Amino acid sequence: MGPHGHQSFLLLLALCATGAFVSATVLSGLPTTVSVMESAGPGTIIVEFNLTCQNESSVPTPAPTLQSTPPTSFFNQPTVTHHTSPTVHYSVQITLSPSAALDAWQVNQYTLTLEATCPGEMPANGQLFVQIHTVDGPPQCMARFASQVGELVQVPEDVAPLTPIYTVVLRRPASGLSFTIEDNDTPLTIDHTGQVLAPGSGFIPAHAGQAFRLQILVTDRSRRNCSGAVTVRVLPIHHPHINFTVEWRHVAVLEKRGAMQLITQVQAQGDNVRYEIIAPAAHRLYTIDAVTGELRNTYQLDLQRSPEVAHTQLLVRAYNMLHPSDSDTMGLNITVLSTNTLAPRCSPAVFLAQVPEDTPIGWTLVTLTCMDPDARNSSLRYQVEGDQHSRYSFRMQGPQLQVNDTLDYDSAASARFQYVATILVTDSGQPPLSTRVPVLVTVTPKNEHSPACPASTMFSVPEDAAFGDTVGQVNGTDLDYPFNNIEYSIAGGAGANPPAFYIGPRTGEIHVLGPLDYESKQVYILTVQLRDVANDADPRHQRSVLCDITIQVQDTNDQPPRCTPPFQEFFIYSTRDPSLPLVQLQCSDEDKSTVLPLTYTLVGGNTNGRFRLAGNTLLHFAFSYPPDSIREPHTFELLVEVTDSLSTPHHSTTATLVVHVTPWATTTPSTTTTRTTLQKEPLVVTRTERFWAPSPWFVALLTVSMVLLLVVLAWLAWKLLGRASLDSHVAKNNAALGELEKETSRTSVLSLQEQFDGRAQDP
Repeated sequence: MGPHGHQSFLLLLALCATGAFVSATVLSGLPTTVSVMESAGPGTIIVEFNLTCQNESSVPTPAPTLQSTPPTSFFNQPTVTHHTSPTVHYSVQITLSPSAALDAWQVNQYTLTLEATCPGEMPANGQLFVQIHTVDGPPQCMARFASQVGELVQVPEDVAPLTPIYTVVLRRPASGLSFTIEDNDTPLTIDHTGQVLAPGSGFIPAHAGQAFRLQILVTDRSRRNCSGAVTVRVLPIHHPHINFTVEWRHVAVLEKRGAMQLITQVQAQGDNVRYEIIAPAAHRLYTIDAVTGELRNTYQLDLQRSPEVAHTQLLVRAYNMLHPSDSDTMGLNITVLSTNTLAPRCSPAVFLAQVPEDTPIGWTLVTLTCMDPDARNSSLRYQVEGDQHSRYSFRMQGPQLQVNDTLDYDSAASARFQYVATILVTDSGQPPLSTRVPVLVTVTPKNEHSPACPASTMFSVPEDAAFGDTVGQVNGTDLDYPFNNIEYSIAGGAGANPPAFYIGPRTGEIHVLGPLDYESKQVYILTVQLRDVANDADPRHQRSVLCDITIQVQDTNDQPPRCTPPFQEFFIYSTRDPSLPLVQLQCSDEDKSTVLPLTYTLVGGNTNGRFRLAGNTLLHFAFSYPPDSIREPHTFELLVEVTDSLSTPHHSTTATLVVHVTPWATTTPSTTTTRTTLQKEPLVVTRTERFWAPSPWFVALLTVSMVLLLVVLAWLAWKLLGRASLDSHVAKNNAALGELEKETSRTSVLSLQEQFDGRAQDP
């Protein structure tokens, strides 16, 4: 019974023992052991066998798996090929992978475990032992490598040390090989795997452009060999040489900073630069980073414990890592300084001052007295610090604090009229220490600017403006803080007594005080005085300016027409020709705003309508005085209303015309005369009368003045009666009485003028 029969029997026995009737996958033709030569290449078939599925409809195709002991990637996973038959058969192959490199000296046997499962069936397992046998034959070099010319390899001169340049490849992989370079007088080497390596310290500039020919011998364990040649050509690469820009550098460092603190950093020009300290050889104080060139102290530098660390000289070498012979050196002179511990002390420690805003530039406010406790002869630096507002207002001239810019009180309002700064005093020790002296300067105001007149100095007011109406506002300006704090008063031009205008002392508003008349005065030029208030530390220091304010009175219709003469009397005969004008009224209006012609209307006295008006011309109709007719009057008192405007406001006046008609007898034919009684319509006459209605306060003031005058007169009468017996002094008393009356009258008038300005005053 072969292996296939034996496995089938075991599988059948196992199924019967378990009592199961499930079909099992069958591996047929799988040997137990196969032999493979170590020279077998990738794709070599190791074994081929069959896989049988009992279920004829096995889909999909089973995929057997393979595991190797010891683990290796030299074997491919089994490949399956389908065959058609009454049962489902598959052909399975196991081949060598592309990475296969069998070496009997390393592993002479591999155990392959296989497992295959058909869909719906029990899996089938198998085991295959692969034995590796050595090949009896010498190593075989590649043709080009073994030729007389050999291989050619080009490498740049800056290739990194020990970089593989070339690898010897044989026609048939073998194990136990050794590689040697015969008569090697080159800087190149070869390792046990056949790799040609660059020099351990890299190529030097002298190697650039040279070609090194290597004769390489490949030998196996049986001393059989093959040989070949490789020419390595070093290509020159232009690279800058290592160079320090300075030969010496002086470095100062403070003591007691702790260990591994950065002292300085050196930098050299070139490629692949590395750094090292070469002198003194036994230095322990400092260490340098080979890549960055940072120099650090290895332990804390303390001058009290180790005075010798005060001065140290080091020699630093920079070199090309790939070409160590390319190098340069630089000296370092390191000085350790003592630590500065005490800051300067200044007197005064705080400076407070109060100065006027017109303090000149360069004025010295204070001179500081400062000293450094660490060093009596240490130099001190002075600097002013502060905000944008205060920093540039002061300057330091040595220890003297001086005014550097105008101390403007007006612009310092936002800072409460104070300049806050700090004087920074710094010593020259290491590290530098500073002391700050606070400075607070308060600025007092100075009245520097006079008030300015407004740009608009012309106003207009209608002539019928009432008492207290606002004419306009005088907006004066003052650049001193508080800004535009101005007091207004009228210095002249307000008109006769009482004045026509008054001005608000704080607002600058001009109001109407007395009646205005365009016909009598059209323009008022007021002289307004502008005086600043509270702009100086001394309240007596004030500035003022006079401004001319022009007020134009606008004409309004406030005057009635005037007729010259207002009363006329005429004597005519009844036979006068009606086409002749009786009289032409001469009326005019003083208001300039009246542009329309005057209107004339008969409003009274026109009995029986005997008269008519054509404009300002009076005409009459024919008179008739028959004896048997209604008696007509012989005297007509005609009232003519003259109106200045058709729209409101309008004013009118009435002219009186008295016409005396003298009847004149004439021969007239007797006719029948029909008399018609004319219906007279009621006539409404509107008459406007102007009157003065003073304000209540004025009436009260006038009443009080009259009472005072009566009291004074009563007192004078009593005095006169008491001295009636003294005849010799009568004349003197009368003279004194006259003077007192004049003075009292003048006092009353002046009192009226002073108080009649629209403002309440405290007597």
